[in-house]
Amino acid sequence: MSSSDLESMLKHALGRIDSLERQHEGTKTLMECEVRALREDIVSLEGENKAIKASVKQEINALRDDIGALKSENEALEWSLHRLASKVQEGWEYPVAIQPHEYWQNKGYDDLAINNLKYGFFNGLKAAVSSLKHGVCDFITIGGIADHDEDLVPHWHALFRSFQHINPYGAGVKLNIQSIELNEEVMRHICSNLRRRNISQVIFFDNGFSNLRNAIIELGKALKSPNLKTVAWFQNPIES
Repeated sequence: MSSSDLESMLKHALGRIDSLERQHEGTKTLMECEVRALREDIVSLEGENKAIKASVKQEINALRDDIGALKSENEALEWSLHRLASKVQEGWEYPVAIQPHEYWQNKGYDDLAINNLKYGFFNGLKAAVSSLKHGVCDFITIGGIADHDEDLVPHWHALFRSFQHINPYGAGVKLNIQSIELNEEVMRHICSNLRRRNISQVIFFDNGFSNLRNAIIELGKALKSPNLKTVAWFQNPIES
């Protein structure tokens, strides 16, 4: 190979190297531009993210303020409602006559049993009927360590009639029945109202049943109510 040919090859190789170096520099420059653009996008997105977070925080704070205002307004409305109801209740009378102490004594009740009726069953029933009738009731407790007595049936019916005043909207009424004997008729009416009224929770605690099998059947029917969310069953003897 002549020296001229060798020189030509060297020039060609150097030219190729220069071309590759230029391509490399071009690729490097392009990549640097893309990286710079990506960094600028990241900075921009971070700024937008901070702005969104600040906006969301503002909205959350505004919603919390609105919730607080609505809660205060609701509490004020409830207070006014209870005040109004208490004024209406001043002239209200319980619709069923309550027999005197001597009446129950003559039926064989001792003083303890009579006091349980008076301060447990009757007082609780009167309060429940009044609250339901005047629309300021969300929780009812009925009971009082009492056996079933036919003289109590009119009082049960007064309660059942007052169930028609339960607000059909909202969270519903919670019903607690405890320490009392329930015969078939009373249990049937209780479960009928569980099906038809806006009662969201019922608790049966330490009760006796004249017919436990039928009581459970009636309660099973009541479970079909879309309003009834919770049924609690505590310490009700199975031998009742």
